[in-house]
Amino acid sequence: MSELLVEIFNHLLERDEDAKEMQNKVNLELERMLIPYKQKFTEEEKEKAYTFLYDVAYISEREAMLYGIKLMMKLFLML
Repeated sequence: MSELLVEIFNHLLERDEDAKEMQNKVNLELERMLIPYKQKFTEEEKEKAYTFLYDVAYISEREAMLYGIKLMMKLFLML
């Protein structure tokens, strides 16, 4: 089931306008938070930091959506 939900999440990120908007907001916030560090990092450190943070953001978005789907399923079954 989780694999199917991850597939749905990936599909949504690519095609759903609300998902794209969410992703853009997260990316903008990450960029804003990294501004103070841009001058302190070498290019290699900056690349590693960006990769790490974007990976964490992706995992967080995915897990939040999976939790939301599971919660909605539980609530639906309670009716």
